Amino acid sequence: MAKGERKTVLMQASVRVILVLVMLAILAPAIAGACPLCKDAKANTDYPGGSASLPKGFYYSILLMVSAPFLVMGGLLLKIHLARRRLRSLPAPAPEALEEKPIPPLLPDARGARP
Repeated sequence: MAKGERKTVLMQASVRVILVLVMLAILAPAIAGACPLCKDAKANTDYPGGSASLPKGFYYSILLMVSAPFLVMGGLLLKIHLARRRLRSLPAPAPEALEEKPIPPLLPDARGARP
């Protein structure tokens, strides 16, 4: 590779990096404008219902965030409870059927491996 070609390749790479940085600088304010505390930057007349709807919106969003872990854990506990109840309602297997089947090993055999 000649010295001029290497310089051209490096210049193209640096132009790409600069273009990506410029695009990020242009898009960053649009992405950062979505923060929930931007209420300070907006006037009360920007919201339907004036300033009365803004605290109500924050109240409901906080309720949602606080209740979400409890709803997830409650759903998991309900699923466990229903599965256990379903297993209890199944008929018990006959003792003869348990004796005929060998219990499979927990770990596969070593297949010739030495300690």
